[in-house]
Amino acid sequence: MNQSNQKQFAGVWLDHHKAIIIAKEESNEYVVLNKVEAAEKQAGSNEHTIHNTQQANLLKYFKSVAKLLVNYDKLLLFGPGTAQEQFQRHLQEDPQFKGNNIVIDSADQLTDSQMIAKVRDFFKSN
Repeated sequence: MNQSNQKQFAGVWLDHHKAIIIAKEESNEYVVLNKVEAAEKQAGSNEHTIHNTQQANLLKYFKSVAKLLVNYDKLLLFGPGTAQEQFQRHLQEDPQFKGNNIVIDSADQLTDSQMIAKVRDFFKSN
């Protein structure tokens, strides 16, 4: 593990269905560390119940991704749509991420190699 005074960086590609966490290993190479899938169940007999279930599943998904990011000081959140903005707000409301530098960017569907290159290039220039 790195020295406690050394900044830890991670990139997260995410949408509302999955998150892919990319960070530097001890070998100094960026790699995909984790993939997290969101729950897809939307049971219910009416719109209100379905909406509440979707919101609860989204919160559970965001919490499971956030748990994997607590050791990182600087985060790049990227992906299509609005998931990265929603996740950024979720992290900013979590005391564990107070003072962290969280940057968002948009990106379409990318291969793992393209995601790794994006994260590596972002942290190389910052």
